[in-house]
Amino acid sequence: MPTKHTILGIPIAQAISLFTFLIAIVSIWVHMEIRIAEINVEIANMKQDLLLHKADNQNDIDLIRSDIKSDTKEILKKIDEIQIYLRNHR
Repeated sequence: MPTKHTILGIPIAQAISLFTFLIAIVSIWVHMEIRIAEINVEIANMKQDLLLHKADNQNDIDLIRSDIKSDTKEILKKIDEIQIYLRNHR
């Protein structure tokens, strides 16, 4: 009667299948860890971009606000001149 070859009490075919299965699980896990690390880097870059654009937008808003303020002062000054003109010519 021929003896069956075994590895750790498991027939060779099943041992190879189990080893292949474990390698596949480890490979998938490593791939997922790498992808998660890439996503974390992308998120960090997006946060930096967001902060940069937020600062740029704040500068633009401040500039627009100062322009509106100066324009409003100029308009009010002209309205005052018109009112003075109208009062003096009645």
